[in-house]
Amino acid sequence: MRTAGRQVMRRLLCALLLASMLLLSGCLNVSDGQDTQKFNGRDYDPPITAPDFTLTNQHNTTTTLSDHSGKVVVVAFTYTHCPDVCLAVEANLYSVMGDLGSEYGSDVEIISITVDPVRDTPEHLANWTSEHGYTWPHVTSDNHTLLVELWNDWGVAVNNEHINSNHSENEGHENDEHQNDTYEVGHSITITFLVDRNGMKRVSWSGFDWSVDGLLTDIHTLMDED
Repeated sequence: MRTAGRQVMRRLLCALLLASMLLLSGCLNVSDGQDTQKFNGRDYDPPITAPDFTLTNQHNTTTTLSDHSGKVVVVAFTYTHCPDVCLAVEANLYSVMGDLGSEYGSDVEIISITVDPVRDTPEHLANWTSEHGYTWPHVTSDNHTLLVELWNDWGVAVNNEHINSNHSENEGHENDEHQNDTYEVGHSITITFLVDRNGMKRVSWSGFDWSVDGLLTDIHTLMDED
């Protein structure tokens, strides 16, 4: 009896632990007590205003989020020297743009914001996007403080060591170019967001949970809203 009781207790503890982990990771939709979920990604309930920005794109012109009011906007935080997740996100965005067809540009926009402004200059972004065939805006800024504030406003955690270190200073480090190319930028997993026609942040996607079909479905769900 004691053994059976202990087994039951262990099962209960395991169930409670699993439920706690799911709640902490946002895997359970408990905001309204319903089992149905409107989006494939993690939804914001209630929606929150997407922080606006004006940054420099790969064509050395400005891109402003609020200029796309009335459209669904996909905002992704990536960087070109990323060894894994960011490159997969970028490739998926390319697939999304292709699958949208004529809806891209007229009803939907995509914007990629760098988390590595030291290396992702407009000139580098121009070369990199041209090489990969990525035509949507990839934006950066030489005002690193502005970018840090923007990352924080969007809830994207970024290790700023690459900005605070000598990587971002040219004086006395002219010969460090090749060495600087080797560092990685730590950032949070949730880096892709959907903004609705009213400029509200509605859905987020984690880097390891990317689904092109799922994101497309969420985009069309937002497009169909009144």
